[in-house]
Amino acid sequence: MLLSIIVPFYGVERYIAACLEPLCALPPDCVEVLLIDDCGPDGSRAIADAFCARCPSMRVIERTQNGGLSAARNTGLDAARGEYVFFLDSDDVPEVENLLPLCERMAREELDVVKARFAPFDDDTGAPLPAPVPPPCDAMAGDALFAQQCRAEVYEPMVWQCIYRRAFLEAHGLRMAEGLLFEDELFQTPALLLAGRAAMSDRTLVRYRQREGSIMRSFSRSAAWCASYLEVCRRLNALADGLSDTPGRAMLRRRVGQIALSVGKNIPAYGLTGDVRREAVAFLRAHRRELSGFALRSEDASVRRQGILLRASPALFLRLYARLTGR
Repeated sequence: MLLSIIVPFYGVERYIAACLEPLCALPPDCVEVLLIDDCGPDGSRAIADAFCARCPSMRVIERTQNGGLSAARNTGLDAARGEYVFFLDSDDVPEVENLLPLCERMAREELDVVKARFAPFDDDTGAPLPAPVPPPCDAMAGDALFAQQCRAEVYEPMVWQCIYRRAFLEAHGLRMAEGLLFEDELFQTPALLLAGRAAMSDRTLVRYRQREGSIMRSFSRSAAWCASYLEVCRRLNALADGLSDTPGRAMLRRRVGQIALSVGKNIPAYGLTGDVRREAVAFLRAHRRELSGFALRSEDASVRRQGILLRASPALFLRLYARLTGR
């Protein structure tokens, strides 16, 4: 089996058919499509079953209870038999003509990870939205590719813009962090930093649907993401502590500092109001020394200056950032 495509689904009956239909064109002797039922409340399962009835490459794996996106992805990873693994969100649309060529490139160049582009679009209008356009590159150490993209400000951590060699993931014990938001950062970033060989392609893997009910859009309705951001910083900081002194490690320190500062910056950026804003501001104040500490470990002067300001006065930090962003 060449490629395992892992598609968790929960509450996506409006979108899942558009996700699965293109996958039916892939040859079943090369591809398996694992549909992970995370115990959703709607008709998604019936749609998934109907696709399985006519597409021999597809099968449903039913979880015994809802566990969230990361747990569902891990369920798929445990069941995967392919040499390569691709995580696909069930509300996005895959560009299937690029999947097997990317796998062939991985085999030819002995890559652990290949990254590709994505094309965001508005769910309501179908209009394309702007996205980073990282330049393609030949195979290099994953550490070097991570550093290159961070330095150029085009690094994105979403796992569905990558294909991974499954044996590489298993060798390093790489799994999705369960119970957290922003979990992709704790998978793709370590994967790149640990990859012996990685590359960036100019092909597009998915059309990325921007919709009102998505996890990222829900951040304005709850401050639960604050604790997840802090935990992501802690885990990535521990990863940096264990790396040798390379450009990738320096860029990881900067990225951890940027994520830590985002706990404050996202309060105006997400337009938080009322109790949600008060909860987020209280979290920022309570954890400002730890969050600013991550920023102060960065070698980037701008990140360090912002860390100093956050430690000195969270209120001033928020006011200045709100003024800069017009929020």
